[in-house]
Amino acid sequence: MNQRFNIKILFFTILFFSVNTFSQNINLERMDNEEIEKIIDSLYYSNPDEGIKIVKFYIKKSKKENSNESLYIAYRYASKFYPVPINFKYTDSALIASKRTENKTLITDAYLNKGVILMDESLYQKALDNILIANKYSLELNDNYIINKTTYFIAQNKIYLGLHEDANKELVNCYNYFKVNLNKKVLNEDYKTYYIFSLMSLIDSNTRIGKHQENISLLEEAYDFIYKNNFEHLKPYFISSEGTEAFYNANYNLAIKKLSEAIRLYNDQWPHLNDIFYIGLSNWKLGKRDVAVKYFEEIDKEYDKSKKLNPEFRPAYELLIKYNDSIGNRDKQLKYINTLMSLDKNYEKNYKYLFSKINKEYDTHKLINEKNKIESSLKNQRTIISSILLITILASLFYWNRYNSLQKKYKEKFEEIISQKNILEKIETLAEVESKQEDDLNPKTLNITDKIKITAPKNSSELEFYNKIPGLNPILVQNILQQLEKFEEELRFTDNQMSLRLLSEEFNTNIPYLSKIINVYKGKNFNYYINDLRIDYIIELLKNDATYLNYDIKNLASLAGFTNAVNFSDNFQRKFEIKPSYFIKMMKENIKTHS
Repeated sequence: MNQRFNIKILFFTILFFSVNTFSQNINLERMDNEEIEKIIDSLYYSNPDEGIKIVKFYIKKSKKENSNESLYIAYRYASKFYPVPINFKYTDSALIASKRTENKTLITDAYLNKGVILMDESLYQKALDNILIANKYSLELNDNYIINKTTYFIAQNKIYLGLHEDANKELVNCYNYFKVNLNKKVLNEDYKTYYIFSLMSLIDSNTRIGKHQENISLLEEAYDFIYKNNFEHLKPYFISSEGTEAFYNANYNLAIKKLSEAIRLYNDQWPHLNDIFYIGLSNWKLGKRDVAVKYFEEIDKEYDKSKKLNPEFRPAYELLIKYNDSIGNRDKQLKYINTLMSLDKNYEKNYKYLFSKINKEYDTHKLINEKNKIESSLKNQRTIISSILLITILASLFYWNRYNSLQKKYKEKFEEIISQKNILEKIETLAEVESKQEDDLNPKTLNITDKIKITAPKNSSELEFYNKIPGLNPILVQNILQQLEKFEEELRFTDNQMSLRLLSEEFNTNIPYLSKIINVYKGKNFNYYINDLRIDYIIELLKNDATYLNYDIKNLASLAGFTNAVNFSDNFQRKFEIKPSYFIKMMKENIKTHS
């Protein structure tokens, strides 16, 4: 697409799609600034003369209110509505007003606005100066929206210079940014418009550098967006892109068909030289030189009127010179030679300035920024590595200290376990010790059931010992404790099916009574009681028979009456605060030391 008209249609799209209706019967005096701006937006394409009247009112209103911010916006509108060269005056006025606000965002936008207006009039040198200033401000603001807007217009300058590879990279970034933020709604930020124009320019750029395959999906994406977002006025531009794509794929008949269709569908006042140029080239490639020349002459007519021409269309003059030489028309041949020389002189002047400016103030600056980012990243990376190293050292010291503390603790626990009295030996109860101090040699026997004979307590001390649970007969308590003692001696706790219910049935009592007696006299609940017996049993086996030290944890668990190794290990560690595997290891080392 012709770059100049790309920018014109961009302006139109931004303004036209803000509001679509306008009523003549309006009272501007009663409207706030936002309402006035919406009215102005709606008039850009439908009624520009009326739009200028309202812009004048907005300028007057802003001055009266002494609002530099609204005055800047009003001047910016004037720069878009008024023709050349009046619009240049308003770009300067907008810039002055923005500086008075001391708002860097508005100042950045003012420079960008001026650059785009100048670029639209092919004043590329001054345009680039302002766009680069806007880009510099946007980087300072770290405003990604403005950064990508300025990048888009810098890419257009690179396209003008024929730097399609460089422009393509910039456009990919713009396209991706605006696409990601497509549904973002922020006042005065138009992501959709810049997305579709970045996409349009990216497709044209891909065509120039041979990325034809990528354009298939991008064109589908463009048409889908146009359909869903009411951007039908842009459809001819993408049909034009298809035509240019067909030309670069040497499908000249399809190129002519698509480009001609685009020309029929355009609904604006612009000449669309891009389509005319590539229709002419396609006919030339097909050998239809007489037809091709008619299209090239249309380009020359436009140049005669505007004295502006994109360097992309330079080959049209080369072919006009060649054609008129072949038919002997020296007058036209000389005319086109003079025009081409004038164009080349202008291109050379612009090229030298723009290329050096972009290279010096944008690309080099961009490289420096990238360099600084990399250096900063490396510095941060070194800081992170140093921090990680320090944390690792501190963590290592912590865990080493913790390991040593645990080793010391485990060793102490091991010594405690080793020094414990053999729990399998019968231990006299407190009641038995106290009973020896009495001389009562005639115990009294009571029959509670046919199965169990209960011996009554011998004296008051023994009675008091068995009377710790209110509501329970001390004789019953004594009997249960005696049965528990026998239960322990017979190692019946190693039965992995043993439960509180089964034991209460065997003792001919109920579950609550047995549970209370175990809690009070054993100092723990039934589960802890039976599991502790099992753990103590294994400890004695390991202490007294080295054979068991070679058993694995699973076998030891089964031997003790546990249903699995995990339950055994958990209970072992709960009771002794040491893992069974570590205890076994210490036992083996202890045997080696003393052997």
